[in-house]
Amino acid sequence: MAANTRFAVAIHAAGMLAFGDRVLVTSETIAKSVDTNPVVVRRILGLLTRYGLVEVQMGACGGSRLSRPPDQISLFDIYQAIEAGPLFQVPLLTENYNCPVGKTVRPVIQEVLQKAEDVFLIKLKELTLADVINLVHSRLPNCKS
Repeated sequence: MAANTRFAVAIHAAGMLAFGDRVLVTSETIAKSVDTNPVVVRRILGLLTRYGLVEVQMGACGGSRLSRPPDQISLFDIYQAIEAGPLFQVPLLTENYNCPVGKTVRPVIQEVLQKAEDVFLIKLKELTLADVINLVHSRLPNCKS
């Protein structure tokens, strides 16, 4: 099963857009940094735009920028814009499924996973995009020219 990377790419893109107050950032620039196709980035930017986190300027000198400062954007905001539905999904059973263990364990698994998701979402609400940017800055090597 392949991992979903949209949320991580969205955080990366939003971090780059945090510098959009100085210069608009293009999807091509973000795609090079993320090492993905610009179409993937444009889809994610579209979701962030629909959620009101990003503003897009079309045209030859176009690009994107955040709609508010990074310290006012929680990771939960980004997550909500990008991901739909529950984080974990327990497969549904057919009506004629007869295994008593399978019938019993699935609701238990769903309950446990829901508790984990609740904690995850609380943590995302506590962290801002600015927190991520600050961590990145703290780990970058000092570049002196």
